[in-house]
Amino acid sequence: APLHPVMPALVEVYVNSILVINNKGTNEYFNKPITEEEIRRVFKNSIFGVNFDSENEAVSPMETDGALSIDINVEKPTLASYLLLIYYLLLYEDVRLANSAPLLANGRKVKRYSTTFLSELPIKYLLHQAQKDQLSYGCLFSPLLRLLASHFPQLSLVDDWMDDQVFSDSCCHHVDVNVSEISIDVAFRSIEENPYKTGKILKAMLNINPTDIWPFAEIFVQHVKSVLGDNVPRHIQELYREVWLRLNTVLPRCLWIMTINALIEIN
Repeated sequence: APLHPVMPALVEVYVNSILVINNKGTNEYFNKPITEEEIRRVFKNSIFGVNFDSENEAVSPMETDGALSIDINVEKPTLASYLLLIYYLLLYEDVRLANSAPLLANGRKVKRYSTTFLSELPIKYLLHQAQKDQLSYGCLFSPLLRLLASHFPQLSLVDDWMDDQVFSDSCCHHVDVNVSEISIDVAFRSIEENPYKTGKILKAMLNINPTDIWPFAEIFVQHVKSVLGDNVPRHIQELYREVWLRLNTVLPRCLWIMTINALIEIN
């Protein structure tokens, strides 16, 4: 469903009511921020939830400025709810940083959302969804893009936004191959002896929505070293790069960590 154009303004008012010091300088009328646990509960019902760091789920009462968790129904979150939460988080951090001096002068301890927590969220992917359907989410796309460029410049690379192939939901490779962890593993284990099989599985992955192939990201990245072999055809390496870039549109930080770990792994 289209996002009501008044919603971004309501989020802005809500964020300001949490962080902006009023003329009286009292804390009596401040609202409470949304806790990280509440946000996790929304995203855990999606493909992105499995990537949350369980060690960081505990929230310190000091950091939340007395915020209490609210029992909310998150069984069927929508794209609009995801986008509004991302907008709230980025705007909150933007306003908090802009008002750090008066907050410090008034001795207020406000909640800070960690960079690690924000990096676990599919900000880049959701922003792209808003870009594709600007008729429904156009009122959020511009402010989200501005905030993303300010707080996550590494996710705002020009090459990413100009490369239509990376962000397209479909690809020209139409291959009838069953994509699974086993089929991916088998294909890469014979990459030098039978690169044709590896190419078929890579083309099949390119024909699938990035969020649908994300569950295979770990097994896919585990074979990054084998793709760099001297006997691997350049065509296979290019296909691997294209699949990696598609996965990079979903959860970049998680993919980067998995890739680095796979490259430095001592066999």
